[in-house]
Amino acid sequence: MKFRQTDTTVVAVAKASIGMIFWYERMVETKAVRVQRTCSQAPICLCLLLLFTLLGTNLVSAQSDTPVGVWLDASKRIQVQIFPCGDRLCGKIVWFEWPNDEQGLPLVDLKNENPELRSRPLLGLVVLRGLTASGENTWMDGKIYNPEDGMDYGAEMSIQDNSALRVRVYVLQSVMGETQIWTRVR
Repeated sequence: MKFRQTDTTVVAVAKASIGMIFWYERMVETKAVRVQRTCSQAPICLCLLLLFTLLGTNLVSAQSDTPVGVWLDASKRIQVQIFPCGDRLCGKIVWFEWPNDEQGLPLVDLKNENPELRSRPLLGLVVLRGLTASGENTWMDGKIYNPEDGMDYGAEMSIQDNSALRVRVYVLQSVMGETQIWTRVR
């Protein structure tokens, strides 16, 4: 599964458009063509630029939204970076509103049921894993780890628009859970 980066597409189309304009200008100025520049040629350059810009816009709008990026959770206290891991999606904590405990030390996974994992830092911890694409803008069959109680839950998510991610967290079945709306940060 490939995740498209719309910013990269827009930049590539813009570079191609600018390249076409420079190519056209070089062609017009060569001795072989011997054409004098007039005001009537400016609209051709503008038309080419507009054509390539519109083509780039159509390519971008044809792509489906992707959850890859950084999202602020519903509580507004944690940011999770979602990224591809193989053919699935995973997510790790990249920001906390309060990253340190009362002693000023970084927060650790104190409530994990495995004592060996209780000293691992929460910042950078993978908390979302195994989400599989199940349709356009929908991912299912994942797990989400909650450091507040040390438990894993089922997870599925869907993009409502490019700035809102619907995350469903549940026990056993999706109907036994809650839905959170995460907001895209970048």
